[in-house]
Amino acid sequence: MLDAGEYKLRSGMLELVAGIVLSTVEGATGVGVRGDNPEDLRKRKNLTRGIKAFAGEDSVTLEMDVHMDYGRDFHVVGRQVQRAVKEAVESMTGWRVEAVNVNVVGVNPV
Repeated sequence: MLDAGEYKLRSGMLELVAGIVLSTVEGATGVGVRGDNPEDLRKRKNLTRGIKAFAGEDSVTLEMDVHMDYGRDFHVVGRQVQRAVKEAVESMTGWRVEAVNVNVVGVNPV
């Protein structure tokens, strides 16, 4: 196997992965994405708004501010977000996800 140099992944890429995954979880959206504007999903800066990634030696912690849909069980949706983000980041980077902290900061009207 060819060793072509260093492998680096900027925290912004981890935040983008988390934002894309968040947009696939039913009942939750990122703070930069409005449910009534599908164009928001195409804008990278909107997908990463409210998401911070902290990379250590071999692990990652993510802090995510999210809006949840009114009438949903926030606990269940939050766990779905955590599970989906953890699986995606670990499978795409090979790094262990230490924590995915979900902060519910708003409610989407139905």
